[in-house]
Amino acid sequence: MKLQLIGFTPHLEEIVATAVLTTTTRSTPSKIFRNLTRDSERVKSLIERLSLQHRSVLEHNRVNYLFEASDKEVLDILLWSKFFDLTRLMGELWLMSTDLKEIVRYILSKKGSMRDALLVSMEAFAPTMSRCLREEL
Repeated sequence: MKLQLIGFTPHLEEIVATAVLTTTTRSTPSKIFRNLTRDSERVKSLIERLSLQHRSVLEHNRVNYLFEASDKEVLDILLWSKFFDLTRLMGELWLMSTDLKEIVRYILSKKGSMRDALLVSMEAFAPTMSRCLREEL
């Protein structure tokens, strides 16, 4: 099994922080987002305080991977979650797409090389969340 990050929603942690604040402030999501893109410390603070038990704010994004895996490994993932989208490119090479909510859920509930690869990949698109997960594991 090999996993290679190929793309993700830009400003992913800012979007998560925006989702958090949208439920607690009167300001519009676009204004909240603009303000957060200029305040990385506030984004970090919001992400660090986010309970990993409440994950709906982690759904507003997309993360894409090249995934080299056997049919059995792919089937295991598809049976585990309907929110991992896998498309065969050729042979054992797949395009895998999901959101941060499912990545976090996988990391917290599974062990092994897939979990480790997902956690490492998070450094690129959600470094604060990745650090929080590492502390929790």
